[in-house]
Amino acid sequence: QGSNPTQLPNPNSSCKRKRAMARQTNAVAQQRRRRSTTQIALCSLAAVVAWQGRSMVAAFCGLAPQVLPPRQAQTAVRASVADALENPVKTVSQTISQFYQGYPKPPVLPMYRTFIVDFITQTHLAVVDARFKYDAIFALGMWHYYTGLMSNYDKLVNSAQADKIWSALCSALDMKPEEVKADAEAVMSYASTTSPADILQHMEGSSQPSDSKVGEAFAGIRSSLYSMSFSVGLFRAMELSGVEVSKANAEEWAKALKIEPPSKVTSDLETYKQNQNKLQKAEEMMREIEIREKKKLAERLEEKAKKLAEKAASKTSEEK
Repeated sequence: QGSNPTQLPNPNSSCKRKRAMARQTNAVAQQRRRRSTTQIALCSLAAVVAWQGRSMVAAFCGLAPQVLPPRQAQTAVRASVADALENPVKTVSQTISQFYQGYPKPPVLPMYRTFIVDFITQTHLAVVDARFKYDAIFALGMWHYYTGLMSNYDKLVNSAQADKIWSALCSALDMKPEEVKADAEAVMSYASTTSPADILQHMEGSSQPSDSKVGEAFAGIRSSLYSMSFSVGLFRAMELSGVEVSKANAEEWAKALKIEPPSKVTSDLETYKQNQNKLQKAEEMMREIEIREKKKLAERLEEKAKKLAEKAASKTSEEK
């Protein structure tokens, strides 16, 4: 009787705990259901808003709404982001692709292909620049570089292909090949018949050249993009006018044209001279190849004639 008796659990308190746990479980489940329902409603609302927005645009433009299958609809949504960021400027690869479409066959000789692609790339990057403005001196630079590069091409392929390649090249650059050639020839005629002193006055603007295209080119370069093709055209005009193509003369012409800094012109001069040397070496190599091929052809013809003579002699001896 001195020890405390063992206390038994109260059945009422146990039931209360079970009911409290059940209520808590139900509350968590209801909270999850409400959260899931809210997420579904938000997704549905976003879909409705997107659909209504497209419908409003279609209605405004007078277009009928288009219903796409689910998989195509998902693809269209992803593509819409890329479409919104599409660059309106033509890429280099597109220009090169247009060139090959304009001149698919016969293929450009491998030894010329790299030069042609580089020329297209360099000109394309200048043309798509917002500061670029086409002029006759730029045209002379393009034409002079191209003709220097392709002077022996037709001999190598035994066919008139250089003009066709030129046409495809200009068209790929969104230029008119005949117009570019005509403008280049106009500057060549001007430089050949005008004294260097008069050319400097025309560049400075103190007097105007007889050809308005040349005057526009001189005036326009002050505010437009200065490119390598313009440099080549300028250096070619120097040569045709009898002016030595040197750094000092290049700086003088650059100052007369108000090209700042003049180093734009002088830096291109080194590249121009290097390209001229490369073209000269290429022409020498082409002449060597031409001589070698003619020699091989002569040897083949001589061998063929020798065999025919031997055959004729043996036939004559058999008849005797």
